[in-house]
Amino acid sequence: MYIIYIRNYKKKLLYLFLIILLWTAMFFAASVFIGRTFAYNLTINDYLSFSYPLQYTIEDIFINEKVQGNTIEANYNIAHHIPLKFSTYKSIEGKFSFDYPTAFELKEQYFSGAEILYHIGFKDKNKPIHGFVQVWSLPYSLEEFLEKSKATSMQNFINFTSQPITVDNSKGVFWRYSILTDSDMNYRGLEVFWKKDDKMYRISYFVPENQWNEKEYETFLKIVNSFKTY
Repeated sequence: MYIIYIRNYKKKLLYLFLIILLWTAMFFAASVFIGRTFAYNLTINDYLSFSYPLQYTIEDIFINEKVQGNTIEANYNIAHHIPLKFSTYKSIEGKFSFDYPTAFELKEQYFSGAEILYHIGFKDKNKPIHGFVQVWSLPYSLEEFLEKSKATSMQNFINFTSQPITVDNSKGVFWRYSILTDSDMNYRGLEVFWKKDDKMYRISYFVPENQWNEKEYETFLKIVNSFKTY
């Protein structure tokens, strides 16, 4: 008498493959979550303390031998996302307002006898990010101004795009591009232009290419969308 066992090896191999794939996916998701959620704290006596992501390593720590009682402590903590805080700039005379990151410094400039009625420059206190908000007296069309500006510009535009946008219930134009400066550093440029009555409004934002990320794009749009005239 013979007993024959029929085993479905292909089906078992498929189940095993699916289980391995699921565990791999779970492990990858957990590593991404931990890398974004946790951070190491490094403390050197009472002189220096800072946090850094788990995927980074700290090497070549040097402490001068004259510093007594050297102790280095490292532990980890949950890294909390710090939302970007905004303040409001309000021009009483110009009758307009806009929000800007609180970490930015604002400086108002005056151009005597020029088409520019108001110029408010801003820059990040900690990064080489800068820009400005302008109000122009513009008796001709916005299209004519933009064509002339681009034709006479000395900037070396790279990856230039233009698209329509609505700001403060007015139709405008949104420019996105990169430029190469004299210092051989690429800057990402974001600019919005729109016209209301006989005035043109312009908001410009410039970020070094090596420091660019989508959060800068979101910051710029928040400034633009907050602009109001009254």
